[in-house]
Amino acid sequence: MGSSYFLRLSPGVMSQGLGGTSIMYDEGLSAFHNPATIQGTKFNFTLSRWLYSTHLFSFGVSFNENCVGLSYLNYGAIQGYNEFGIPSNTFTPFNICAAFGRKIGPLGISVKTFSEKIDSDALYGLCGGLSTYIDFKRFAIGAKVDNLGKEFSKNYSIPLFIGIGLKITLPRNINIVVESKIPDAEVNAGLLYGYQRVKLLFGLKYLRSDIRNSGFRSSDVSMTSGVIIRVENYDIGYSLVYTPFAMAHQFSLLFVP
Repeated sequence: MGSSYFLRLSPGVMSQGLGGTSIMYDEGLSAFHNPATIQGTKFNFTLSRWLYSTHLFSFGVSFNENCVGLSYLNYGAIQGYNEFGIPSNTFTPFNICAAFGRKIGPLGISVKTFSEKIDSDALYGLCGGLSTYIDFKRFAIGAKVDNLGKEFSKNYSIPLFIGIGLKITLPRNINIVVESKIPDAEVNAGLLYGYQRVKLLFGLKYLRSDIRNSGFRSSDVSMTSGVIIRVENYDIGYSLVYTPFAMAHQFSLLFVP
């Protein structure tokens, strides 16, 4: 039996604005993304309103080739019912995750500890990951294996993550990034255009959880966009994820000393 699917979520305006990419960019949340991409010191605060009433707060710091991160995911109030269908107590499921990572040359290592609370059930566990990022100036490649570990209280499995990515740098401040992830059939593609102090983000995300069904469904495709504006040492960002069912919004403040 599986649990802790929230470990596959990728916080960050840059990540979500570029189609859910999470391997090829450093936006101060490298502890959740890819520690091998760390470049300098960054502080990132991200507030997300995900699908329906789900809210996610993320905080990350990158410094001296080290990174730490903290995320809190709240699903909102849910009405409980007893075995007779009569309303009982109201509960608020949530997850919390603390992550630590380090860059070692072209490699990155990460460790995450997490807790999940659903009504009276409490789950907790520990997992880690290994990643890489190699920049060839005009293009870069990256890869990550993450969520290698276990949940301790009920011995549930946690969602494995294996991904590879490619970033191409074009003239006129244009970047194209493409990533592929398994075991879910997931493809992320994004385009970044920079002009002076503004970055515009566009992306597409294809996610097929049931890989046994090979037919194409429009509901598996999400469109994303975003904008990041530099004001002195601060990047103020917003991203939008549009799906056939709902929209998700993210706001971020990135400080680069």
